[in-house]
Amino acid sequence: MTQRSPNTFVVGAGPVATALAGALRLGGVPVLGLWARRPVAARTAAAVAGVAAYSSAPPDLILEADVVLVAVRDAAIGEVASRLVGTGLISSRHVLLHCSGAFSSAEAFAAVAGKLGGVGTLHPLRAIADGRTAMRALKGTVFGVEGDERGRAAASALVAALGGRAVALDGRQMPAYHAACAFASNYVVALLDAAAAALQRAGIPEQEALAAMIPLAQGALANVAERGVAGGLTGPIRRGDELTVARHLDALADDPSLVELYKALGRRTAAIAARVEGADAPDHGGLEAIRARLGSAA
Repeated sequence: MTQRSPNTFVVGAGPVATALAGALRLGGVPVLGLWARRPVAARTAAAVAGVAAYSSAPPDLILEADVVLVAVRDAAIGEVASRLVGTGLISSRHVLLHCSGAFSSAEAFAAVAGKLGGVGTLHPLRAIADGRTAMRALKGTVFGVEGDERGRAAASALVAALGGRAVALDGRQMPAYHAACAFASNYVVALLDAAAAALQRAGIPEQEALAAMIPLAQGALANVAERGVAGGLTGPIRRGDELTVARHLDALADDPSLVELYKALGRRTAAIAARVEGADAPDHGGLEAIRARLGSAA
């Protein structure tokens, strides 16, 4: 790769493809266009990103790209790569990058191994639900980067253009990496859903319940960012307040799924609380009673 920003072509029309195409263009990367098989989706995504749209067959313009960014669902990456290589438009001068955090580039592009100039992973550690919003908010985002030498270099160049920060990944450990991402993103959404469901038991309407929980969750994240996990922990388990935990469990008793989730997270919370030492340490006896009430992992 030269010092210039690599000519880049984006494949896909979902939120991630849209956000990356737009953000790369805004970052000064020559984005030659965006291709997707569904014409309406391609035109919509390209219009949002401010790049040219292509559908039906991949365009000859791909020949002028240095990097082709395959931003499609995980199960389709190999199929799309094979189709691109089959057109003859992709050769050993091209680097293919994918955006999945669950697969190494060697796995994702196994079907076209040896036919490319390089392969890599460019995975944004950001929940992207809307491409239009995300394309202007990627600065400062951490990106997981993995691949062979040319693939890593290409991915790192794009991260730099996006104003992001690259974190080197071991391709053999991608499933564990992606599981961590699911905890920090998808499962936060699931926890908010559970919190809102519990609040509805207090007579708060669903939408009002969710709106009430979001600032509380944001405050917890801000505390962790400022003080670390143990320092940012608050609440009854942090204090060793076994009576309050017992009342929580009684209130949720008729919903086994919420009880199961509460106990699993409670055990993790108790382990965090046990790290706190000195004058701020939780009541030891209370913490032990909480552990007994929460039980052991199955």
